Amino acid sequence: MVALLKTTWALLLGVALIMAGNALQGSLLGLRGSLEGFSSTVMGFVMSGYYVGFLLSSLLTPKGVRSVGHVRVFAALAALAAASILTASIYVSPSVWFATRAVTGFCYAGLYVIAESWINDRSTNETRGQLLSVYMLVQFAGLIVGQGLLNAAD
Repeated sequence: MVALLKTTWALLLGVALIMAGNALQGSLLGLRGSLEGFSSTVMGFVMSGYYVGFLLSSLLTPKGVRSVGHVRVFAALAALAAASILTASIYVSPSVWFATRAVTGFCYAGLYVIAESWINDRSTNETRGQLLSVYMLVQFAGLIVGQGLLNAAD
C-alpha cells in the first residue's frame, strides 16, 4: 500500500487542494451573496448552477478522456475551474455567478471521474478499496480545510 501511495500522492494532493477550493467557493459565494443583498431564491438559483454543470460533464467528459487522455483533461478542467472562480470574484451578478457555478460543476464532475478512474487504473483488486478509502479521506479533509479558510480573512 505504501508503494501505491508513493505513485498516487500527486493525484491525492491535487484532489485535496481542489476540494478545499470547492468548499471555500461554495461557502464564500453564499456569504457574499447575502452581503450583496441577493435573496435566498436568487442564491438558490445561483448555487443550482453547480449541478447543471455536473450533469453536462457526466455526458461530455468521458469523450474528452477517450480522445486526449486523463492528464490533459484533468489539467484543462482544473485550469477552467480556477478561471471560473476568479471570474465570480470579479463580477457580482447572479447570472454570471450561475454561469461560473455551472462551469465549476462541469469541471468538478470531470475531475472526480478522472481521479477515480486513475485510482482504479493504478490499484489492484487487493488494494483498490484501501486506495479509494484514502481518496475519500483526502476529499473530506480538503472540504474541512476549505471551510476553515473562511476564517483566514474578513
